[in-house]
Amino acid sequence: MGLTSTYIFDIDGVLLDVSQRIALAKTFAYNDKSLFWHYFFSEELLYLDKPRKIGIDILLDRIDKGTVIIVTGRPSYLRQKTLNQLQSINIPVNRITEIYFRPKNDYRKSHIFKLETLEKIVLKGYNVLEIHDDDEEFLKNAKKIIYNVKLYLHLNNQVIELSNQYKSLW
Repeated sequence: MGLTSTYIFDIDGVLLDVSQRIALAKTFAYNDKSLFWHYFFSEELLYLDKPRKIGIDILLDRIDKGTVIIVTGRPSYLRQKTLNQLQSINIPVNRITEIYFRPKNDYRKSHIFKLETLEKIVLKGYNVLEIHDDDEEFLKNAKKIIYNVKLYLHLNNQVIELSNQYKSLW
């Protein structure tokens, strides 16, 4: 495993544009944070997600170059719906080596869950070359775990490489 080039991707904000789901969840929640997350992670609103071409194109390129792992802040009860959603946008889920979902009743901030998961991935011996995420806090702290990893912040319709920006954190 250690010699295989590994690329890590998030789903929401990277492979899927979730801006419509966010907007509707905010409307339903009336500024209540826990209600927002309830609606945001409801199966009924997943239909609002749209494919994010730039993220999908990068993933499809990387899947031919090595191992692809998905680390998502989505809760585990959305696993099957998420796999169906990814298949519907032509992501070959059978070629994704591992997909990590947030465990049941895990209400920690997403970047904390993702950092813990990243540590597990590294301990398994994966050679992580790139991380693609829309959470800058996660990317910033990922550099503390894997010094030479390339970091890509997915924002709106662009991808920004952050790797050099965080070198001084080590």
